[in-house]
Amino acid sequence: MPTILVLHCPAGGGHRAAAHAIAEAAVELGVTCEVLDALSLTPPWFARAYVGAHLTSTEHAPWLYGAGFAAMNRRRHGITDELRAAFDRTAGHRLRRRVLQIAPSVVVATHFFPLAALGRARQTGELSAALVGVVTDYAAHAFWAEPGVDRYCAPSGRAPRDLVRHGAAPESIVATGIPIRGAFGRIPAFALPDAVAPLRVLVTSGGFGVGPVVQVIRSFADPVRSGARVHLTVVCGDNRNRVEQARRAARDASVPAKIIGFERDMPARLAESHVVIGKPGGLTASECLAAGRPMVVVGACPGQEMLNQRWLIESGAAALATSTDAGRVALDLASSGALRALAENARALSAPDAARRVVEVALRVAEPAPSRRAA
Repeated sequence: MPTILVLHCPAGGGHRAAAHAIAEAAVELGVTCEVLDALSLTPPWFARAYVGAHLTSTEHAPWLYGAGFAAMNRRRHGITDELRAAFDRTAGHRLRRRVLQIAPSVVVATHFFPLAALGRARQTGELSAALVGVVTDYAAHAFWAEPGVDRYCAPSGRAPRDLVRHGAAPESIVATGIPIRGAFGRIPAFALPDAVAPLRVLVTSGGFGVGPVVQVIRSFADPVRSGARVHLTVVCGDNRNRVEQARRAARDASVPAKIIGFERDMPARLAESHVVIGKPGGLTASECLAAGRPMVVVGACPGQEMLNQRWLIESGAAALATSTDAGRVALDLASSGALRALAENARALSAPDAARRVVEVALRVAEPAPSRRAA
């Protein structure tokens, strides 16, 4: 029976969430699956710098992150690409050894770093396991297009086109959707609150508590003072400081709110909400789509979040707001009845069985085949 090794990186909570969604689907299909943090097998300084640079730049210097995203979003096949690839292979030396020891039938990566660390080994035949990359946003950066990758699983639309533009073979790409837990697709359909019930708003900040949640809470102060009925649930992720800041903001603004840290049962939180306000991360967006819950998008970081935002808005599954105006926008959408159309569009765009599709792709590519040693 084939075995699957799923590798993720904690540079943003979405990559980890996608990895565990794939593992959940594999178990349901009776497939042996192991999940591993790829950065845990790199030098500690490298792992700290990798995650720290991502979190610091996206929250405190988004313009810098966006500039770097754009500057490196092209395959040049020159000395810069070669140096980066060599550096990633060196940093991933222990990871490569560990994968060879585990000897899975197929390696599935929900972040591009493991592809860079393992791609050359797959090309030369040192790694006999097939290599599958799972794109976790609605656009694909050039870093995903690594030589040696057997298959790509991606959402339909722009991401497959991006992969081809960056050099991936069209026949290597399968439009599976972004993998999420199956529970999101089983959430009951959207229903507007009745005349006396409050609008239930879920405010998210991702697994690491990044995002303008304090400003979003304050944006409800004036509508609440004007008599609007609303109740917020604010998820602050692994960020104790953000929890305290959110509690203080809700108290000072007299906004009814439940403030929590990391939420392990997001399907339940989505099920009880009418609308979600947050940054447009690939996993957050995919979970909302599967649940049929409209988003009010705020605080997108230049780069993949901005591209996700554009797709959500153009597809009619989300509305755009500033963090200081999010409360008014959400309540206006509810009073006008527009939330229902957004919710219907969201569910029509969803891929709730994407994790199962990824497992099926992995099993197909794991079938015995001749060695792929380079000529």
